[in-house]
Amino acid sequence: MELQQELDNTHSMFIELIQNRLNWSVETERYEMAARLRDLIEYETTEDENTKNKYYLQLLNKYAPDFYEIVKHKYK
Repeated sequence: MELQQELDNTHSMFIELIQNRLNWSVETERYEMAARLRDLIEYETTEDENTKNKYYLQLLNKYAPDFYEIVKHKYK
């Protein structure tokens, strides 16, 4: 139980760190980085595994189309 709580705390801290970096990216007008961080936050905070897998495929297709072609059949 302690390990799960530690993992949850670490994940929360990770999300908070990404959110802070997202805010900085917007403030400094680094919008492409902000969009990628926004997508990462969405992916990391999605609980449902089916939705998460679909979103993962969308992100791969968007950011790594070559890799998407290799792995897309594993998630369908």
